[in-house]
Amino acid sequence: MLILLPRLLVTMLRRAVFYFLALALLAVLIEGQQQRSKRAKRSSKTHAQRAKHKPAKPPITGFVTDSGGRELIVRLLDIGQGDATYIRNGSSRVIIDGGPDPVAFGRYLDSLNLDNSTIDVVILSHQHLDHYSGLRELFRTSRHIHVRYFLENKDPAPAVTLAELRDSILSRMDRDSLIYRDTDDPCSDGRPICTIAMTGGAKLHILAPFPGGDGPNNRSTAVKLIGPDSASFTMWLAGDAEHEEISWFDSTGYSQNPGMRVNVLKADHHGSCNGVTPRYLALTGPQWIVASLGVHNAFGHMHSQAKKIYRAAGAPWYRTDQNGTITIRSPGTVGGGFTITPERAGTDLDGPSDRVSRQPGCATE
Repeated sequence: MLILLPRLLVTMLRRAVFYFLALALLAVLIEGQQQRSKRAKRSSKTHAQRAKHKPAKPPITGFVTDSGGRELIVRLLDIGQGDATYIRNGSSRVIIDGGPDPVAFGRYLDSLNLDNSTIDVVILSHQHLDHYSGLRELFRTSRHIHVRYFLENKDPAPAVTLAELRDSILSRMDRDSLIYRDTDDPCSDGRPICTIAMTGGAKLHILAPFPGGDGPNNRSTAVKLIGPDSASFTMWLAGDAEHEEISWFDSTGYSQNPGMRVNVLKADHHGSCNGVTPRYLALTGPQWIVASLGVHNAFGHMHSQAKKIYRAAGAPWYRTDQNGTITIRSPGTVGGGFTITPERAGTDLDGPSDRVSRQPGCATE
């Protein structure tokens, strides 16, 4: 017993020290948690106070209400590195491409008050995300947007997001009478040109793309828009068509029917040098060029060679990355002409991503 008693005392002391240290550590952890909680509450309160004073993200420009008469209105939307064009004439509404971001495109749908409305024609120029992705927003159930016609070339493509868009289209065919057409046969009657009359007198020529085009860009569907007074306004839009398809437009006869000469040319392929040639500008003869692109893009758009060709043809340009949304209006009256108004002033502007392109087929500087 005289030997066991000290050992027992030592064991008890060790346990007591262990429990004491454990309790002390627990107290420190609780105190630390309380301090962090207090700091988090103070931080949250500070952020809330700052949020009250932080300016909100500027809304998309509030558009003047689109008239329902003969006036033709074309808006090249500032959608980032992509394309999205909205056309209104009379009660007819047309959308060509929707840009890369459904959220950004949705903000334009909101600003144009398009929820609970009918879009008569939607055209996807070709199967690249920066043209089709935003169009998915048209089919969001909560928007209650009725699409009458959807046209694309229906080429196979592996993108999951494009499959989602096509699923939405097919679903609307079943339950909302949407008509889904292939732009290789835009009127489903074997003709390469399908003409759609808008209720205010404007016309939309949808042109079948190059059948043998090498890749999606050279399978872009071209559109010629003609105002109610054809002498006042015409416009040519050809997605991301490159040199191969541009030459085919000429050789297949589009330069004669429906004719390619226009007042405004939407720059092919966001102002890429492979989307323009001197011959192309001679055929179209535009007074103005409008380009849709993002401020910081990895492609060097607008290319220096393209701008050089535009200058040589005497065609000034506006560009969405520098000028914002570009609005074109033609009153639809004989001799009424047209106006072209950018959100931000300045012509023939350069952008931070502009550079000389080294891609094949583009002239060296």
